[in-house]
Amino acid sequence: MPWDAAPVSLLSKTVERATPVASHQDAAPIAAATPLLPAQVRARLGMIGLASLALLTLLGGWLRFSATSFGWPDHYRPDEEYMISRALGFEHDWNPDFALYPAAQMYVEHAALWAYGTLTGYRHDFRVAYGADSQALAYLVARRVSATMGTATIPVIYLAAACGFGTPAGLSAAAIMTVVTLAVRESKYATTDAAVVWWLSLALWFVFRIVRRGELADYLAAGALTGLAIATKYPAGALVGGLIVAHFEARAAKGQSWLGGLIAPRLYLMGLVCFLVFFCATPYFFLDWARTVADFNYQRGYILYGVPNAQASYGWGWLWLHAMPASLSWPLVVLFALAMAWAAIRPSGGTWALLAFVWLAFLGMTRSHYVFYRYVMIPLPAMAILAGGLIAAAIARLEVRIGSRAAAVAIGLGLTILLFPAAVRDVQLDRLLARRDTRSLAHQWIDAHIPPGSVIAATDPGTPYGKPPLEWGRYRIVPFVNLAMARAQGARWVMSDSFPPLAYYSRGPTPAQLVELDAQAVLRFDANPLLAGAPIPVFDPNDAFYAPLIHIGSMIRPGPRVRVWQLK
Repeated sequence: MPWDAAPVSLLSKTVERATPVASHQDAAPIAAATPLLPAQVRARLGMIGLASLALLTLLGGWLRFSATSFGWPDHYRPDEEYMISRALGFEHDWNPDFALYPAAQMYVEHAALWAYGTLTGYRHDFRVAYGADSQALAYLVARRVSATMGTATIPVIYLAAACGFGTPAGLSAAAIMTVVTLAVRESKYATTDAAVVWWLSLALWFVFRIVRRGELADYLAAGALTGLAIATKYPAGALVGGLIVAHFEARAAKGQSWLGGLIAPRLYLMGLVCFLVFFCATPYFFLDWARTVADFNYQRGYILYGVPNAQASYGWGWLWLHAMPASLSWPLVVLFALAMAWAAIRPSGGTWALLAFVWLAFLGMTRSHYVFYRYVMIPLPAMAILAGGLIAAAIARLEVRIGSRAAAVAIGLGLTILLFPAAVRDVQLDRLLARRDTRSLAHQWIDAHIPPGSVIAATDPGTPYGKPPLEWGRYRIVPFVNLAMARAQGARWVMSDSFPPLAYYSRGPTPAQLVELDAQAVLRFDANPLLAGAPIPVFDPNDAFYAPLIHIGSMIRPGPRVRVWQLK
């Protein structure tokens, strides 16, 4: 394979020693083609690969860092509050008093917040730096930590794919990770998703090294990185199955028995290191066992029974027909499906380990009754690597027929066409998030037009995600049932948030309530984010985040429709 002739970077020298071929069947044509390339052409291809990886990383960074200040200084991404409140804590001990998430990323965010606060002059108490605007600056710093880890995943996914299938596979997988919309979007949030993909991608690199070299250091590194991934997000535990399969693949490649693999010390050393690193990265999972049990029992009900959201679903149909197409796009779903089929039909070293990891992750998602589209982030790096392997195999086939340059151009053009819609969605998302949210507009209007101390009747006050972030204590919020009850409670204003694609969180007024409001109230404020006549945007109906994954151009700005009426 011509692109393998020169290392793409200093870090890839070790990768190139791993004899990266797409499969045993492809090895012969690749070997035949390689000697035909003169040394100067090989060096040029190496520089092209290095420049391509650098450009992909820069593009991925731009897409991820853009609009990380969305909603600022307000907080409009649910779940960030669980991370930031703990990251700003740890004043007396390292116990987050929260086990729904593991603590590793909370510690990473704590370190970043401490460093930024200290460098900006708050050496005695770094938390003072984040005291204004409901700790908005802390959210921004933590979001950029996620964006940094998301961007760094691009060269790491290159290393992993190149170790398994060669440089073209590495560049193809890196291109996929650069623009896939779900990875770009989740890198903007102060949550765990971008971080876990970073650790998983590093671990997958060592999965290939286990299969191809099998040295003890590879086992220990793979176990340690997997422990860090699980300590960042529990579902990353699916990779443990991949590590076990990689161990037996390595033994099979050396002609060693499977039975001997069951008693091989390095398998158990890898598991021990994984456990020890998990313990060190989130120690209070064990040290505060009562909290862990209580939180897991709380979450167990949602996993088994879900929530009463008529728009949401679960299972294999949900995964393949809704979650993955909306998060990745149909062309990428087809590519990933073909790549997994190709890996099963024509396996090479490491492919069974990746397939085991992907299908264990799928099994975890489809068994739960309360799942989010963003859970696709867990198997995403493995699917991108397998897709890179398939593309590299296609290049190798075409090289024999049309030559190396023509094959690279043809496949590169095809991959560009396939990924272009995702890149367009990324840019649309960045532009949308950069616009002022409807809830911020409503907040500003209410503060300017409704006197402090006023009573405001609100539809569904128990679901706060679509509501303007009004200052605590400035107004008294009461439930809106009907106008007679609202008047009896002293309300002269009615506020609603409505959004059909996320009706579980923003139902809005009922038809009967609207009839009353039309007859006895005056609509004073109306911020509607939807563009009239445009296709309905597609959201994860379980996720209270008001920026879509598909038909992003159908929205003028993020947020639900917020209306405020004044009673006559």
